[in-house]
Amino acid sequence: MRDPITADRARRRTVGGSRRRLLPALGTWAFFLTFAGQGVRNVVGWWTFGLIAAVSEVVLLLVFLHEGHRVPRRALPPLTGAYTALCLASVLWSQYPAATALAGALMLATTAAGVLLACGLSLREMTDALSRALEAILVLSILLELYVGLVLRRPLIPVYMQDWKAVPISYYWVNGEILHGGPIQGIVGNRNPLAFIALLTLLCTAVRWADRRVRLPGLIVWSGLSVLVLALTASATVLVAVVVCAVITAVLWLMRHVPVARRRLVSGVALSLGVALAAAGLGLHSQVTDLLGRSSDLSGRWEIWTRVMGLWEQHTILGWGWIMYWPPWMPLFHTLVVRPDGTPTMSAHNAYVEALFQTGVVGGALIAVLVVMLVYRSFRLATDHLDFDASVLLPALLMTALVVQSFTESRLLSEGNWVVVCALETWFGLHRMIELERSEPWVTKRSEERRVGKECRS
Repeated sequence: MRDPITADRARRRTVGGSRRRLLPALGTWAFFLTFAGQGVRNVVGWWTFGLIAAVSEVVLLLVFLHEGHRVPRRALPPLTGAYTALCLASVLWSQYPAATALAGALMLATTAAGVLLACGLSLREMTDALSRALEAILVLSILLELYVGLVLRRPLIPVYMQDWKAVPISYYWVNGEILHGGPIQGIVGNRNPLAFIALLTLLCTAVRWADRRVRLPGLIVWSGLSVLVLALTASATVLVAVVVCAVITAVLWLMRHVPVARRRLVSGVALSLGVALAAAGLGLHSQVTDLLGRSSDLSGRWEIWTRVMGLWEQHTILGWGWIMYWPPWMPLFHTLVVRPDGTPTMSAHNAYVEALFQTGVVGGALIAVLVVMLVYRSFRLATDHLDFDASVLLPALLMTALVVQSFTESRLLSEGNWVVVCALETWFGLHRMIELERSEPWVTKRSEERRVGKECRS
């Protein structure tokens, strides 16, 4: 069986040239901008952020082309591509067409960023770029929290809200609770995504260390910072994701240290136990939420899901139209679910409910199939290549974290999470393409003959 890292090298020779001086840095910036987008918006506002994002996308594309890369047709991600196309097309039946057009353009840019990064960077390079971006977010978050707690000594509001007469509590950027043990919000302005970023940083650091690309001091620093942020955010959803990822890591480690003939048995037992524990968790959800210090309705999420599903029933097949986050000034969302401080909720807090509501059964089915497919391929990659490079473990761990979060947050469908999803599906397409060309050399030969023929005709 071929080492996927070797296949990555072969793919880079096929997909692009050897010049790759700017793309890794731009990859880091792309991941930073999409995962810490709210922090950037809190400084410069929405319109300036849109300009920064547009310029960043253009520069990423120009550098991608300048360095000799291309996007093979067979590597295009079919499911994320289809969902993006559905989001764009939904402007035709949207209940808020202007907002859908803007949200569709953002979705297209986010999808394109994931595809370009997967085609221009190897799996190791993507891991490094993602890790550097997440590390920067954690460092800046701690520094901002310390500034607010030690210097400002009062809650910090977004810069573009400075002229508002009154700012609701839920719109505060940082509450300044770091010296009291949290919870902290960091530069992203929300403890839940900050905790998730800390988890992803921990996963990337662990994989890079196992791959001998992070030394022991780096492991201690970044793992320690990630655990500190996880403790200070106290996010119940991410705590569950941490436990699940730890169990998955332990199972993969066990499989790597047992004879190959017994690995299928180990994976089967682990899967059975996982399903049983998930079923028990659902049956005992009240006890589980009490243990996590949360209400049995998951901090009001049941009410949100109930009301959103009621809206979905009015436009079952194609949904209300893509809009990403719910604009609080729209009448539909202004009073749909109101927080205790009087501000409207801005998402369904569940990726699948969100997909059903905005893109109907068609979109919901696409997202469900996409998640199942990526989970299957990532774990297939990890189990098939356990004896090779540690980098192949990261997709499985990332998908585990993303799936756990998707049940209580809608972020799977937007910004940094969606970039990761698009990059993973594209990378799997590239990997499958290289494996196909290796097993069927005539495919490569025929493609080369067609290329030479076109050059001769021109």
